[in-house]
Amino acid sequence: MLELLRLFVQVVEEQSFTSVARRLGVSQPAVSNQIRVLEEKLGFKLLYRKGKGLGLTPQGEVTFQRAKRILEEWSLLREEISGLSSELAGKVHIGASHIPGEYLLPYKIAAFKTEFPSIKFKLTIGDSLEIADKLAAQELDFAVVGAAFDTDRLRSELWLRDELNLVVSAEHALGELDLVQISDLVNYPMILREAGSGHRRALEEALLGQGLSLEDFPLGLEISSTEGVKNAIRAGLGYSFLSASAIQPHDEGLKPCQVGLNLERGFYLLTMRHKTLSLAAKTCYAFLLENCV
Repeated sequence: MLELLRLFVQVVEEQSFTSVARRLGVSQPAVSNQIRVLEEKLGFKLLYRKGKGLGLTPQGEVTFQRAKRILEEWSLLREEISGLSSELAGKVHIGASHIPGEYLLPYKIAAFKTEFPSIKFKLTIGDSLEIADKLAAQELDFAVVGAAFDTDRLRSELWLRDELNLVVSAEHALGELDLVQISDLVNYPMILREAGSGHRRALEEALLGQGLSLEDFPLGLEISSTEGVKNAIRAGLGYSFLSASAIQPHDEGLKPCQVGLNLERGFYLLTMRHKTLSLAAKTCYAFLLENCV
């Protein structure tokens, strides 16, 4: 019965049998049949078609609200039971954008596991918008991304500050300048991260403050990974802006430059507003907040 209620809540929240079926890896009729089973058990029609989405009958509205409470109570019960054991255990699924996911969180997770070795982790990496969507679809416990998302479903909390640095290849002409001006950049191609990344969003906001946009600069390449950006710079395809957290001591062939542009940004912890974290996820979240340097 719990699984039927969980499926019902997912269908209502996503307003689609198809998207839920796709995420669960089953057919759309299978999801529809399970909802029909729930309706038969309760003795009432719960859902009806409403435009392109779904509507709730009065009985469906009551079931939806009660189902969310039942699922949360079940989660709390499991937490309390697991809390009776001598060692905290469980699994935490964190989503992260590329910089925190590739350069920061692996070390934080390793430090956390020295205190809680029985907790297992799954780390899913994508651009900030993609990860926020996964969290909203309840595929993750919480997330760490390079942009704030404060919506009716998501809540952001600043984790740490970051800065984007102008980076060129060792042979690039801009590397000869003591201070690179914005006007200097328009003469050379720029390498960009993909749309949806917190990195690109921070760059766009900084340029907007100067009355500029990305369209004012020649595009050398658009790419979806930080390591890809580094290799494109080394290959001479242009300059780019890299997170200070992503510039490693062993990165050869790259030269950070001073630029007349404020490129500070933040990394944020994201949670669902109305979802209670498991004890393991809650403990990890608190650990990250306490160890944000």
